[in-house]
Amino acid sequence: MPIVSHKVLREFVYNIYKEAGGTDEDARIVSDHVVDSNLAGHDSHGVINAPNYIGGMAGGPSAEKMEIVRESGAATVINVNGALGMVAARKAMEMAVEKAKKCTIGAVGLHRCGHAGRMGEYPPIAAHAGMIGIVLLNGGGRFMHPHGGTSRRLPPNPIAISVPRAHGEPLLLDMTLSVVAGGKLLVQSARGESIPEGWMIDTDGNPITDPNDFRERSNDTAVMPLGGFQFGHKGFGLAVMIDAIAGGLSWAGCSRESPTRGASGIVMFAINISDFIDLVDYEQEIEYLVEWVKSSARMPGIDELYVPGDFEQRNREKRMKEGIPIEQPTWDRLVEAANRYKVNVPTVNNR
Repeated sequence: MPIVSHKVLREFVYNIYKEAGGTDEDARIVSDHVVDSNLAGHDSHGVINAPNYIGGMAGGPSAEKMEIVRESGAATVINVNGALGMVAARKAMEMAVEKAKKCTIGAVGLHRCGHAGRMGEYPPIAAHAGMIGIVLLNGGGRFMHPHGGTSRRLPPNPIAISVPRAHGEPLLLDMTLSVVAGGKLLVQSARGESIPEGWMIDTDGNPITDPNDFRERSNDTAVMPLGGFQFGHKGFGLAVMIDAIAGGLSWAGCSRESPTRGASGIVMFAINISDFIDLVDYEQEIEYLVEWVKSSARMPGIDELYVPGDFEQRNREKRMKEGIPIEQPTWDRLVEAANRYKVNVPTVNNR
């Protein structure tokens, strides 16, 4: 398995996008996004997907395709017109922050948006601006079954939330309402590894352990809602409500056989903390919360208690020093793309 420095990988993917016709801004935002996802330990949203965005690079600047279709003081709805989703989503959160400065809360909805990658990328934009950031998406492919059902009906419908703190990086929750994101199944497949029981079932409710069935048996398998057989009503219920908010407010449409505008709607929220409480006091309250949680007695074998965001930060620190492991099929696809666009392939270590 190749082990690649994040700096080398970042420039490698950027050069592929540039040679494929991407603007400086589009190529940099997307290459940074996928590599940063790997750094954070979310390989399902990392360079395994990088070749999928090549086709969107040659269509001109993504920012110029974004069309505002409705706007008020606090809210904006944008037709992205198929532009690169990572560019559109980043700009949407920046817009929400600007609106929140004036209106306490800023909200921006996106529809007809290209794949926006890892939702956890965007709320920290608000947190670093002294705000609370929230992102809801009714997208990622409709592959989750309802609680008690077996047919694919809902996307994983992720929610991501970030809040600032006095010391360290903002807290960050980034989770799907399915047991596992679809991309994690693709990573397992690329690594030739099976999946645990409780991730997928067939139409009779039997467990599936072959990750290849996620694609090859799309008509008779489904991913379970968060909580599984016993508590899946909780993950499913929250997924339905996210679908209602993200699909409805963004104009993308809620999940059904043929959603109104394709579903995959995103809604970004920024909440201006200083309109409620002085920012320094809020950030200190978050420190009190973190300290209290981490003061708990630990189970045997547990060296550290994590709060949301710790997992990503620990992975980031480790991989910045040791490099990013990339499964061989993913590296082969990157090399193939580089050869197609005459981009130099870096020398990498293998383990």
